[in-house]
Amino acid sequence: MSVEIRRAVLLPGMPEAVAYGLWHMVQSREWTLAYVDGLSQDALDHLPAGHRHSVATLLYHIAVFEVDWIYIDVLGNEYDMERRIPECPTAVKAHLTHPLLLEDGSYTPVSGESLQTHLDRLAAIRTGLIDVVSEMSLAEFRATRPSGDGEVTPEWVLMHLARHESEHRGQIWEARLAAEATLPTHR
Repeated sequence: MSVEIRRAVLLPGMPEAVAYGLWHMVQSREWTLAYVDGLSQDALDHLPAGHRHSVATLLYHIAVFEVDWIYIDVLGNEYDMERRIPECPTAVKAHLTHPLLLEDGSYTPVSGESLQTHLDRLAAIRTGLIDVVSEMSLAEFRATRPSGDGEVTPEWVLMHLARHESEHRGQIWEARLAAEATLPTHR
């Protein structure tokens, strides 16, 4: 009988707490990618009855939310108010094709982009996050920064982002199942 051993695989060359934080982010993303593997364009863009968001909208929200927390709250950057997205490196900004939120505060609806476009966006943004966080000392990782009406640490932000993605992963799975059950191409 074979027993699967599950353990954290830490990125080298950084404080252990930083490496564990990044491992949680990597693991969370692997699970999200498994939930959308093989998803059709119709199911990606479909807004099932009784659901607030399509899978495409949720994938974009996960990506842009990550950018917001890292570049605004952790690094203290400003917003590009014309585009309504956080100021961030060009390699990341190129993937932000829609505003962070609509003017009423709701998620920006996204459709018509391929699954590969969404996957490329998630990968580029995650690379940006890893580049930022992996260079931090333990003191920087645990130092507070102003955020909204309080303060956060990068350590807390990584926990929050992993949890945020996990919560939306459940919505992605439900939206996928509902779309595949109702679309004629999947029956």
